[in-house]
Amino acid sequence: MSSRSFGSVDNDKELVDRILAKDPGVFNDIVRTFTKRVYMLAKDLTQDHDAAEDLTQEVFIRVYRAMNTFRGDSKLSTWIYRVTMNAFINTTRSRQYEVSKTSAEYDDELHNTGGITYEVTDPERLLSQKVIDEHIQEALKKLSPSQRTVFVLRHYHDLPLKEIAEQMGNTEGTVKVLLFRAIQNLQKMLEFYRQDK
Repeated sequence: MSSRSFGSVDNDKELVDRILAKDPGVFNDIVRTFTKRVYMLAKDLTQDHDAAEDLTQEVFIRVYRAMNTFRGDSKLSTWIYRVTMNAFINTTRSRQYEVSKTSAEYDDELHNTGGITYEVTDPERLLSQKVIDEHIQEALKKLSPSQRTVFVLRHYHDLPLKEIAEQMGNTEGTVKVLLFRAIQNLQKMLEFYRQDK
């Protein structure tokens, strides 16, 4: 899976300075700078376009409400990443997302899950790819919100375990356990593919 982490934002420090200075126009610039990144993470977590849009909106509502409490102790991108993960975990606990896949989601030529990489090269393979992706997405949505978050951050966004732990406010040991359980659960749910190997 391609890395989709927030990465470094050129004007991160400038935005932080403006937040601390109580600049009334900074929120619009935060939204403009981070909408795509938040949506991409939300999409990876929810596996659904509509749910990702809802989650993205929820994230920026939370960011707006919490801006006065932001002290600049961490990078702005790190803080918004954490808000996104917390919003996902909290909203998933209170309601279950309905996952629906669309053909547009299969445009990427390279797909990867749990260290297994495969390329789409012809129409027959593409059809097979769609079936595999549907099974993976169905399995992912059956994980607990915490397990899914850790798995997505590690395998979709290539974040190191230490950074995931910091983002989630957990110990690295807890993150390792969550990731191990997520992989175990996914392997069980996708075990029928092992017979083809």
